[in-house]
Amino acid sequence: MPGIKGKLFIAAVFSLVLPFFVYAQDIQADSKISAVTIYSGDALIKRVAQVKLPQGENRVIFADLIPEIDENSLRVSGEGSAGVKILGAYIKKEFLKEQPVDKVKAIQEQILKLEDEVRKFNDAKKRLVDEKSFLDSIRFFSKEQLPKDLATKMPAIKDLSDMLTFLDSRLKDNYSQVVDSELNIRDLRKQIEVLHRQLAEISAPTQKMKRSIIVELDVLRAGSLNIDISYRVGGAYWYPLYDARVNFDKKETELVSFASVKQNTGEDWQDVQISLSTAKVNVSGVLPEIEPWFLRPYQPRKPAGFGGSMVLSKQMDIERNLSAATQQVDPYFIEEAAVIPAEYDYALQEDKGISLVYRIQRLASVKSGGEEYKLPVSSQVLSSSFIYSAYPRLSTFAYLGSRVVNAKDLQLLGGRVNVFLDGDFVGVSQVKNIAPNEEFDLYLGVDENVKVKRELLEKKVDETLFAGIPATIKKTIYRYKVTVENYKSKDIKAKIFEAIPVSADDRIKVKVEKVSPEPSLKDYKDKKGIWVWEFELKPKEKKEIFYNYIIEHPRDMEVEGL
Repeated sequence: MPGIKGKLFIAAVFSLVLPFFVYAQDIQADSKISAVTIYSGDALIKRVAQVKLPQGENRVIFADLIPEIDENSLRVSGEGSAGVKILGAYIKKEFLKEQPVDKVKAIQEQILKLEDEVRKFNDAKKRLVDEKSFLDSIRFFSKEQLPKDLATKMPAIKDLSDMLTFLDSRLKDNYSQVVDSELNIRDLRKQIEVLHRQLAEISAPTQKMKRSIIVELDVLRAGSLNIDISYRVGGAYWYPLYDARVNFDKKETELVSFASVKQNTGEDWQDVQISLSTAKVNVSGVLPEIEPWFLRPYQPRKPAGFGGSMVLSKQMDIERNLSAATQQVDPYFIEEAAVIPAEYDYALQEDKGISLVYRIQRLASVKSGGEEYKLPVSSQVLSSSFIYSAYPRLSTFAYLGSRVVNAKDLQLLGGRVNVFLDGDFVGVSQVKNIAPNEEFDLYLGVDENVKVKRELLEKKVDETLFAGIPATIKKTIYRYKVTVENYKSKDIKAKIFEAIPVSADDRIKVKVEKVSPEPSLKDYKDKKGIWVWEFELKPKEKKEIFYNYIIEHPRDMEVEGL
């Protein structure tokens, strides 16, 4: 009979499908998260629960779920000794009003205590005011009575002095105590005001969303059932990280892959099986992007906000930056992730057709709240050859690269690379998406001991006149020199990229002449005007590249790109 024993599976039936019969009972499922598959921006959560089911109609309730669940992703399956049919499943939402009663009570008690203190100081102040009035009356009486006494008898000097000293001392002390009381009352009232504001903020009832997944079952035979539910939630991310440990002498590069995982789903993942899916992967590079150098007639830029087509130079900017815009490093880069074990159980890679899934071997825990966790994925030792690459038109630096061949069964995703050269940390690089068995360059950073320089030796404008009239064609001659020098103590290989201007308009002519030495390659990777020279340089050796080109265009044309 379908549904009895064996693995059961059914797509979710949502709140639009309501139960149409009375259930024998509701059963609360004590569930836990067992597995998580993380994508770029969301995650597929798998929960498991074991329940005992009586015969008849039952509803199993997975209560108090925190995350915002994608209802279209809900799936349910089960197996066990019970004979059941899964009739459907849906998500129930409730808004609960809750008030932090304990905190409100604590603040109210604080306010009452402070108000009691205010009353005590007010009472003390009143007594002090009464005392001052009494002392003032004595002082007034003394001023009036003393002349009368002097007419009949002379008071003792000591008695007069003692009385005046007493009045002066008591009045000063009275004044000081009144001031202290007023200051204390003011401070207490400020505290009471702050507490009243806090009380107003937390006393208003707040709404909390309570979600439950309801699974409807028709139990044909009583018994136990292991129920699996899965659903997709947002707020989860992962991106690849790498350690490249380069051994120059052995000509080897150990490439260790990690996944940096972060989630803000609202609930912690404790001791779960984590898998990583390759969705929405972005890549970037390190060496400045090598692009053809096109010359076009200059067109004035239009002010922002005006209609019409964009200026040609803006179109060039867009074309030039289009790939870069889609190849940004994942926005969730961090400097360092959580501490990981010294020994790694690396992930298992599964080919899912259009994507890859890496399954982490050890159970892992990832708390909600933004902390990032670093999980080991793979490790491979790759044979390497080293070469220095430079693009002197944009940068005077030479980038040391390790040319390696990826393992035949491992897909590498674009990400950041921490580079270690002979055990020392030397910087951060990037790696693009790399297919299995693909050869690629892993840039290890800049080497200050390899110098590259590009110089404009001459720029000459031909002002030829004919019968005193300037020629209609303007001709400009450019002479360049590129120098690469090896200041290292060992032989190196160097690759120099240079962009030669290419005309994008028939009225602009570019003639290249006197190139020495000839480039090893022209139109590198089908990019027009990108020439490449490759050299082997011994210690202290210098290589020079010379080339001239002439640009001709109508004299009244302003050329963009020069």
